[in-house]
Amino acid sequence: MTLIEVLLTLLLSSVVIGLVTTVLVSSINFNERTQSHVNLRQEANIIVTELRQRHQGEAYSLCTEDMFSDGRFRTEELSIHNDNTSISGVPECAGMNPEEPLDVQFTLADNNNQTFTIDTVIEAAQADEGAVVTLDPPEQGGGDFNGMLNELFIFGSSFTFRGNNVYGDGSSVFIRDPLETSDLNGGAFTGVSNIYIDDSVKLDGGSAGLGSASEPGQIHVNGDLELWGGSRNIYGDVYVNGDFRLKDARIHGNVYVNGDVELGYKPSFNENSSVFYTGDLEAPKHYPNEILDRMKKLTSVPEVDIPDAAVPEPQRDQWYANHGYNQNVQPENMKLYGGDIRIESYYDDNLGRYVDTYSNAVIVSKGDITISSGGLSFSGFLYAPNGEVTFNGGSFEGTVITRDGFHVTSGGTNVTFRSIENYIDDPADYPFQNGGIVE
Repeated sequence: MTLIEVLLTLLLSSVVIGLVTTVLVSSINFNERTQSHVNLRQEANIIVTELRQRHQGEAYSLCTEDMFSDGRFRTEELSIHNDNTSISGVPECAGMNPEEPLDVQFTLADNNNQTFTIDTVIEAAQADEGAVVTLDPPEQGGGDFNGMLNELFIFGSSFTFRGNNVYGDGSSVFIRDPLETSDLNGGAFTGVSNIYIDDSVKLDGGSAGLGSASEPGQIHVNGDLELWGGSRNIYGDVYVNGDFRLKDARIHGNVYVNGDVELGYKPSFNENSSVFYTGDLEAPKHYPNEILDRMKKLTSVPEVDIPDAAVPEPQRDQWYANHGYNQNVQPENMKLYGGDIRIESYYDDNLGRYVDTYSNAVIVSKGDITISSGGLSFSGFLYAPNGEVTFNGGSFEGTVITRDGFHVTSGGTNVTFRSIENYIDDPADYPFQNGGIVE
């Protein structure tokens, strides 16, 4: 071998040995970093597990130096919040209340400058199996159709509203179908005291609220309730037989949820308002504690109370003839009975003017009732046991009982509650089978 060949061999060997050494060193460093990360994760999980176990018992004192007893790790950041108590450093001690959630954030670091961060909320302690939670039960709801009749405003399968406002302080609305954002507009339902919906409610967008600010009552939803996008006001106590999604709404009463709760950024609450729930709580990271503190997990909540009610059956044809019902349209005190009925403004030769105001009317239809004409004003009682009621006018006052729903299709309309007692003095003269009475 020549000297040149020997030198080339030594050079190539040095390069190969250098590459191999670099790969081995990098591999060792990578394995060390990976193992450090695994160790940090395991230690963090152990800490959270121990905290969760302690937080399911009685009130206790938490000392942070006991949490981080492993000398291999150090704590760079720490924040623990529970009820009105906060810990922000090591060593610190404070009393903890298991009946409130424990908000925990900390970062662990090791000698290799590896870190692992925990940010979690440990739920409040659950009541013992079979425990009985005592809450003031809600007052009895409508019960049945006759029990809620005098306060009944709207009764039907559905409700759609394109007008301005619904005024119904002290009244009750009963709807069987789901209620969604597209069904409502403006101040719909913001003036109705008691609302019974025998299905789900999904309001995501707009500002249509629920309940009466001056006479708050109860809102019963026999399904999921979603109050997501839109700064709407919710007045009165709310009872939900399903899951509850809450984001932008302003809650003025208590909410009782027989299911899960999901929170978004961010609702507001009246001073004494809370959400009581039986399922799981989901909230974004770093969620405000002043809202989390209002979430109270229980083993049971008061039940949704949907009235046992159905659209009452009409009287027989002869009954209406005997009680003065006919097919003559007139501006005051008319009593109509027939198939599909349509009311519009018209020119009255006897009066010498257009009639666009109807007052103290009672209309009973075998089919649909349609009241439609520009700025028409109407007050009275509408009963359509086999169809729907549609109103497209300026203003409506009265009560509506219908099988297939009440639909207000005109913009700018105001709808105001007036009890059936304002139009029919004697319950014996109600145009339906009242209490099973058939004539």
